[in-house]
Amino acid sequence: MVLHLKRILVLALLFLAPLAHADIQRLQQLHEFRSQGFLAGTYLLIDNNLFERVREPGNREIYRDALGNMDSLLRQMGDPGDLRPLYNDFVGLVRELEQLPEGEQAYYGLATVNRIMMAHGKLENAAAELYNAETEGSAAPLLALHNQSIETSRILLLYENNMFSSVGVYFIQAQEGIFNTLDARIKEGSAELKTLLPNHQDTFNQLDKQYGFIEPRLINHHTDWVPTIAAFYLRKNIETLDTLSSEQANLAQNNAG
Repeated sequence: MVLHLKRILVLALLFLAPLAHADIQRLQQLHEFRSQGFLAGTYLLIDNNLFERVREPGNREIYRDALGNMDSLLRQMGDPGDLRPLYNDFVGLVRELEQLPEGEQAYYGLATVNRIMMAHGKLENAAAELYNAETEGSAAPLLALHNQSIETSRILLLYENNMFSSVGVYFIQAQEGIFNTLDARIKEGSAELKTLLPNHQDTFNQLDKQYGFIEPRLINHHTDWVPTIAAFYLRKNIETLDTLSSEQANLAQNNAG
């Protein structure tokens, strides 16, 4: 009888082990999906902003690559929840904008840009809900890295969004002083990461330096627009945070095995 129970316990543990791995992997994939969604939205706005006289082809390449990465992640995850139809709506509107005659996209496509950002907001909210459902029992450093990446993505997209008076904010609850609120969260997040991952202190100090360079422009966002420069510095921070979170996810998965 005892031997029989031990066999049942062993089988149960063997069954649960891959589920634990899948949870960590799914959490990371959902985070990366959200991160790529913010990247796509950011560079789509930069590509269509009215302050740039010359359209830089690299901006379109970046948001198209991000959309492709999102598609790949959805396939890897098996199209969870309602993400696939929401993603298709998002991409469909982007393609609609791109089909406007060259030169008209930024000036006559603002209604479509607004619809695109509304679609991104719906997609982000749905992905965030799925992500939050996977966080229970996850390692604090991994969650802190994800949070810092998303907060940085939010303040960057909000900054780019503010170039368009006729485009709404749909990915976060807009309120008075939202830039200051996000700024405070990013600073708090940095301090938390230095405590949780002391071996990466030099990396986080470098991220602080890069964020500090662009921070005054974010806070004083109604003057002297620098959309491309802001994206350059904050994108580097986001990529570093996402690389670290991928490493932490792999480490957690290996330890679980």
